[in-house]
Amino acid sequence: MNILITGSNGFIAKNLIVKLRSVKKYKLYLCNKSTIKKKLSEYLNKADIIFHFAATNRSVNSKNFNTNNYLFTKEILNYLVKISKKTPIIFSSSIMATDKSYYGISKLKAEKIINDYIKINKSKSKILRLPNVFGKWSKPNYNSVVATFCHNLSRNKK
Repeated sequence: MNILITGSNGFIAKNLIVKLRSVKKYKLYLCNKSTIKKKLSEYLNKADIIFHFAATNRSVNSKNFNTNNYLFTKEILNYLVKISKKTPIIFSSSIMATDKSYYGISKLKAEKIINDYIKINKSKSKILRLPNVFGKWSKPNYNSVVATFCHNLSRNKK
């Protein structure tokens, strides 16, 4: 099976990559901010499933949320429609998708176009709103409150 993972340098993707590589029966195509469009097209052509984890969750420029969360998702879906491919997508959204922040709005917009893709193409895609994700490579004061608690406890901090 050919698996495309977007946001491959991120926390969730890193953990998935380690697990999938340990099974050794999957061909992984990894996409991150440095992946050129030509390579992304090649990966989309080959992918049997897409784990779409690419996102901006913090930025000083509010436009980055729309560009990296919504428009990048739209680019992927438009390409799949163009090549008549119904590749299933596992999309990591956020519990913040109902929030009125730039991040929340961009994630909700991405969810909407994925839902449209699912209906139009009868794709077996899923949208996951993952709360309080914690694990290897969690960053304290960034990924989760649990990571922060563990970090501070292990260092006798408040």
